[in-house]
Amino acid sequence: MEILPYEKVGAEFKPWTETYLAVAQALIRFIETDEMEVMHFGSTSARVGGKGIIDLSVLYPEGRLQAAVDHLKTLGFQDQVSTKPFPPERPRKDGAVLFEGRKYLIHAHVIQRDSEEHQRQRAYRDYLLANPQVRADYEREKIAILAEGVDDQDVYVKRKAPFVKTILHGLER
Repeated sequence: MEILPYEKVGAEFKPWTETYLAVAQALIRFIETDEMEVMHFGSTSARVGGKGIIDLSVLYPEGRLQAAVDHLKTLGFQDQVSTKPFPPERPRKDGAVLFEGRKYLIHAHVIQRDSEEHQRQRAYRDYLLANPQVRADYEREKIAILAEGVDDQDVYVKRKAPFVKTILHGLER
């Protein structure tokens, strides 16, 4: 597998497809080491349509953040392409892959294993998978945001954040 240069594209809605799971599994096998595991999260993991970007958490053991970042860079991942990148203590690395003749964008979030954020991501994904109505509501929310003319990825993410935060808040109770 080869990690290609990331390209920032406009936000759009792509229906969910099983291929996202296959791409994520191939990437997990490619990225994982004895020390680092990888978890597929976000809409593509939860059977929700959206931008179609594969979100992965590269889960490193305590004290091994730099080793995880170095590993991703060695594989070909690049620094995050964003006007407001994640901070160095919680980085995201970007890339793309060709899979069955199509290009897929990848966001590799570098997160400490078993951290609060890791647990939140897992709980959110599992909640969406268990609740088809919430998945449908989330898709409608995304489509409505795009219908307003929002096409910048960063703006789109910010606009859908209240929906995600409402669910996360409910999971914390």
